[in-house]
Amino acid sequence: ACLLQLGQRIAELQEARKVLEPKLASLLPAYSRERIEERRHGLFKAGAPERLAGQLALADVGELIPDIALTARTANADIVAAAKAFFAVSDAFRIPRIEEATRAISPPDYYDQLALSRAADTIGAARRGIAVAALTAHAKAADPVTAWLEAGGERVARIRERLQALTEGGDITVSRLSVASGLMSDLTGM
Repeated sequence: ACLLQLGQRIAELQEARKVLEPKLASLLPAYSRERIEERRHGLFKAGAPERLAGQLALADVGELIPDIALTARTANADIVAAAKAFFAVSDAFRIPRIEEATRAISPPDYYDQLALSRAADTIGAARRGIAVAALTAHAKAADPVTAWLEAGGERVARIRERLQALTEGGDITVSRLSVASGLMSDLTGM
């Protein structure tokens, strides 16, 4: 039974990748598209063939397909709708900026490394949780994430402001990321 489930999960991921890969760039928030285009251009100028440069630039985003597939399965939603919600949550909470900052930090202390890893994992789980909540609570809405954000009212608005202050107010540290992950996690309990 366990091998059957594993085989089924692998097939689901292969199908998700097949459906999403050609559409990834168009589904991304503007900030992410700009970063990918900068990376693609840099790779091309460094000598990579144009097609390969484009594929390599999208590699980091491709890593998100399993999370999107999990979001779709959990919310019982279409994979493209799940991707749109996933990236809308990413954009609303500036998660690509947080992820970029996380990759730039390499703490020398073992426990800071653990805290950084845990913060990144918590933010990822919160992103999936919010996307699932939006897709299930506002499935009929044209934009489920916007509907979820509006339904969250002042509480969600305050947390978004705090996250913006954390990510734009100087260098991002392990402490700031830990606070950001806690704020994101608080939203999944709404």
